[in-house]
Amino acid sequence: MALPFTLRQLEIFDAVIRTGSLSAAARDLHTAQSSVSSAVDELEKQVGQRLLVRRKAQGAWPTAAGRQLHREAGIVLHTAQEAGRILQERDGQLRGPLTIGVYQTLAPYVLPLLLGDFAAQHPLVELSFVEVQHAELMAGLTSGAIDVGFTYLHEVPPEVDHQPILERPPYVLMPADHPLADRPSVTLGDLTAEKIILLGDAPSKANTLRDLDTTEDDERIAWVTSSLPLTRALVGKGLGVAILVQPDASPWTVDGLPVVEVPLHVDDGNVFVHIAWLKPQARRRPPRRITEMVAFAEANFAPHIARIDEGRRLLKAADIA
Repeated sequence: MALPFTLRQLEIFDAVIRTGSLSAAARDLHTAQSSVSSAVDELEKQVGQRLLVRRKAQGAWPTAAGRQLHREAGIVLHTAQEAGRILQERDGQLRGPLTIGVYQTLAPYVLPLLLGDFAAQHPLVELSFVEVQHAELMAGLTSGAIDVGFTYLHEVPPEVDHQPILERPPYVLMPADHPLADRPSVTLGDLTAEKIILLGDAPSKANTLRDLDTTEDDERIAWVTSSLPLTRALVGKGLGVAILVQPDASPWTVDGLPVVEVPLHVDDGNVFVHIAWLKPQARRRPPRRITEMVAFAEANFAPHIARIDEGRRLLKAADIA
């Protein structure tokens, strides 16, 4: 059975839907408007359906049949593009766009490694990134707007695949002159009288509340922040302590006040950083760009974080000396 369309017709039809008019689609595709109009006319004739409503000075928009075809056309075009890249990658070089979504507090640890080292290994991959909250990251993965995501394990939808790349124990960040600062570790019992600075975005907030075995109504919560530098700055000022997992090579806050990280002894308190991607359709694999990114993160992220921890240890030792 002959196909009732060509890939070029679907590409033109998709451009009209994306841009909202035949003239805009022609500019987008660097072709003549008459060619766009002819392709749409022929596509409608071949499928036997009216696909677009066209009005002068008002643009073009899809009919019900057009919307259905556009959804399916997106899958066909994406598959065709990936097939082309597979053929191009026979020389061993990865190609194509790759959008990275990163939970905001993880961005400083993830993005320099990927935009530097991964990009150097795969120079033909077109990297871009967005810093988002966890819910936005999951929505971006499920919609296809984000190819791979980095976040803590928290409320992952069933259509998203993921795997751990780092396990981190929690610690209590406190001012350097705090009475507990010289302890090798602290327990939840040691924190009963402490004011808490809560890093307030999920899943960071959920991790902290779980470790404390409490809720947002806890009277010990003095301030709720949305950034790690602010959390550290408030702790350095003596306004409370914070339960965190993020490493920091500096033993000082942004305004130069000394802080210390004291391990928190709590059962099942470790937090896992995951890399996530959209599950492919049945019997298909994710694009090689994604599988190579997963392999790179799995091999390099934990050693990268270990170097940050070691840098802090060396700074602290030098400061004591």
